[in-house]
Formats: sequence, C-alpha cells, structure tokens
Amino acid sequence: MTIKTLQAGRALAAIAVAAFHLSLGMGLARYGGQEVFREYTNLGNRGVDFFFVLSGFIISYAHVGDIGKPETWKHYIHRRFIRLFPIYWLYTALFVLVLALLGGTDAKMPTTLWDWVTALSLIRFTDGSPPLEVAWTLFHELAFYIVFSTLILNRRAGLVALGLFMAFTISFFHYQGADRPTALNVYSAAYNFHFLLGMGAFWLYRRGGRGIAEFTLGLFISTVALSTTSLSNQLSPLFLALGFALVLAGATKLELSGDLRIPQFLGLIGDASYTIYLTHVSLQGVLLKIAMKTHLHQAIGSGATFIVVLLGTILLGCFLYLTLEQPLLNALRGSNKQRLPRNTTVLPHSPIIVAPGIELRE
Repeated sequence: MTIKTLQAGRALAAIAVAAFHLSLGMGLARYGGQEVFREYTNLGNRGVDFFFVLSGFIISYAHVGDIGKPETWKHYIHRRFIRLFPIYWLYTALFVLVLALLGGTDAKMPTTLWDWVTALSLIRFTDGSPPLEVAWTLFHELAFYIVFSTLILNRRAGLVALGLFMAFTISFFHYQGADRPTALNVYSAAYNFHFLLGMGAFWLYRRGGRGIAEFTLGLFISTVALSTTSLSNQLSPLFLALGFALVLAGATKLELSGDLRIPQFLGLIGDASYTIYLTHVSLQGVLLKIAMKTHLHQAIGSGATFIVVLLGTILLGCFLYLTLEQPLLNALRGSNKQRLPRNTTVLPHSPIIVAPGIELRE
C-alpha cells in the first residue's frame, strides 16, 4: 500500500520553497532586480516546516515496528544514512567543482577543517555554512534520526531521550537555526518540535476514521497561522506546523477512504523532492544566467521568465533524480539486501524496505 498523499505533500512543499527562492533570486541586480511574484511566494519558505512535520510522520510510519527491537538498529541506521548522505555529498561535490571552475555565485565555501567536517557530517561543530546553504535543514533532520534511533534500542530510554530533546527545544523556543547556525541554536530550535508534531500526525492516522475533521481543522489552523505571521514569540510557525500535522493526518485518511485522489505528476515531483530541494537554487542561478544572456527576460517579460525558470528547475530536478539519485539509491539499497534483520519484507518494486505490509517512499 502506497500513500500518495505523502509524495504529493513533498512535491507541493518543494515547489513552494523553489518559488520562494526564485523570487528572491530575481530580486538580485544581476537577474533584473525585481522580486517577481514576491507577494505570492513570500510564504513559500514555510514549505520547510511541512518537510519537518512530514519527516516525523514518515519515520514513525516506516519504523514503528522497529521500536524496542535493538536488532533492527543497524538496519535503521543504514537506511537513514543511505537516504540522507550519498546524494547530498554528490551534489555538494558537483557544486564545489562547478564553483571552482566557473565562479559567479554568492555561496561561501567552508574555510576551516572543522567547517568542512560540519558541512559533510551534518553535525554542528562550528557555525560555518555548508556549500549548499539549503542543507541547514538537514542538521535538524539528522538530529531527529539519532534521537528516534534510541527508541529502537530501548523503548523506555527512547521516550525519555525524545522527551528531553523536546523539552530542551521548548525551553529555548526560537527559530534561529538557519540565521545563526551555532550548535546551541540548531539543537534548541523550535523546528525540532515539528518532528514530534509529525509523529502525532501518524498517531492520528493510526486511529482510523475518514479524516474529514482533521483535514478541515488543519486547513483552518494553517490558514490562520499564514495570515498572522507576526504573532508574538514566533508562535505562527508552531501553529502552522500543528495545522500541517492535522492536514497530513486527515489527507492520508481521506486518500485511504477513496475521497482524495492524487495527480500522477505530483508523485514524480515528490519522489524527486530531495534532489529538487538540494539543487534548486543552483539550477535557478544557471537558468537565470541563460535568460539574461539570451535576453529571454526582455523578450517574454519577467513574469513569464519566472514561470519558465521555475518549471525548468522542477523538470531538471526530476531529470537529476531519475539519472543520479534513483540509480544511486537503488544500487546502495540493493547491496544491503542480504543483511536485513529477520521478519523484514522486501516489497516488489518498493523504493524502501520497511516493516511487513508497509510500502512507503521516503
């Protein structure tokens, strides 16, 4: 059973983030100096909040059967490593190579050994930025993977670790992980609490029902949060994540009950969302340079240029997924088939290996 809603959510979040950064990019003097469609894309960066909530849901979905089973821990770590690091390292290497050969970007390279260790390990030792600046979210992702792994080693100890991690987050309660990337800011950022909301969405999903109530309430809360982004104490992102969690729980139930159908093309974009997320800023820079040098932006106007570049970014991201990410992941996952823990089922044509009876793209 494949839940297409999850992939559709990924697709929409990736498109929103790409559109947000494209508006900012076109505001640079070298790309015309006009933040095209900024009034519509201004909240596109909130797609990151959805990614965090979705990750909490997916990890819970895929590994709920592993909780309290330490014999599955190595398998969990291997799967998380394969999903996160190889393609990230590949795109980082390609970006650094292109930057060294061509230049022409505002990106800053790590300057010290420990900055490079931070960038490549996705563990915050210094406040240096990784070459792919959007990778700031992956530091939160890895921290959640590690905390969740304690649930697999020991359920009770894992609940304590998860509780302490979330209490640490709540006690500081800020969203400075991206702007001031110190270790304290990253691991105490409220973004980490969004993973717990995703786990809560999974709990609601398991309770069954049609999902209409969760979906409707989630849409209401999300809409209010998006329209009140100036709430004091940075509460808007928290309420938005809560709304996303309810929408996610409701949408998955609606799909399973046959009340929600997902367009096929969103599935492919969802599959490619990790590649799109990691590469979209670089791809947009290349496409905007082409548009400027060929005077396309003058011929068709800034609005049409925005649409062409955004579509090009998504299509190229899908192409890179099909030609780089998917073959790489298939090769790495295939090499581990003989080391699966007992009672784990490899589903036909499944992109990941999970508990018996579950198929999920992650």
